[in-house]
Amino acid sequence: MVDAAKLSLLILQSGSFIAAFAAIAAAFIMFAIRKKIGSGILASGFTTIAVGVLSIAVAIIIDAAIVYMQQLMFLLFIKNLLFIAGTYTIIIGSKKIRDNLEFLAK
Repeated sequence: MVDAAKLSLLILQSGSFIAAFAAIAAAFIMFAIRKKIGSGILASGFTTIAVGVLSIAVAIIIDAAIVYMQQLMFLLFIKNLLFIAGTYTIIIGSKKIRDNLEFLAK
């Protein structure tokens, strides 16, 4: 019989990996859209947001892997940096898109 604690940990970690790979897929879709729209006003914002999403995806994978490598505490530092950098990058990209769209609306 499977231990309940191990089963719950497995379910939580699998959720983290699913979220991370969904984020990676979203970033690749955004990169593909950027190629289609070329150098338009939304292109730089999409690229910036895609980089932020990839950064957060890597942080999620590191977060899930930390459970199995408990002695590597520097991974906590790297994970936190990636979360912060990814979130900041997404915010900057979103602001670029908003500013460009506001400029067009004037």
